Amino acid sequence: MGPLLLADDALQVLFAPYCGGLARSEALRDALMLLRGQRLEGCRPVEGSDGHGFVLSWSDERAPLDVIQCQLFSPTQQDASRQFGLPTHQLVSWLMDCSAFVGAKPDLPDAFWSWVLLEQKDEVADA
Repeated sequence: MGPLLLADDALQVLFAPYCGGLARSEALRDALMLLRGQRLEGCRPVEGSDGHGFVLSWSDERAPLDVIQCQLFSPTQQDASRQFGLPTHQLVSWLMDCSAFVGAKPDLPDAFWSWVLLEQKDEVADA
C-alpha cells in the first residue's frame, strides 16, 4: 500500500497549484479518488421535481494540463448527451466542489453546468 499512497501524494502535489493549494487538500484528495473512478452518477436538483439524473464519465488522464475527454449522459434524456474535452485540473476542481460526499445523489457545482450548457453549445452542435 506504500507505493499507492506515494502515487496519491504525488498526484496531490501535481494538482495542488491548479486546485486551491494546501488550503483545500482534503477536497483535492477526495476529488482525485473520484477521478480514478472515471465515472460519477448523480442528480441535478430541479425545484418541484425529483431532479435530472446524469452520468458523467471521463478518460484516464492524470496530469493537470492534459486534456481529459468527458461524456455527460442523461438516462431520461438521451438526446441531451454531450461530449467535451477540457484540462484535467478543471474537472478535478469541479469534482472538489461536488456534493458526492454529502448525500446519496451527488451533484456538480453550478459552474460546471453553466460551462457545459452555455459555453460548450457551439462545440456540441459540431459533434
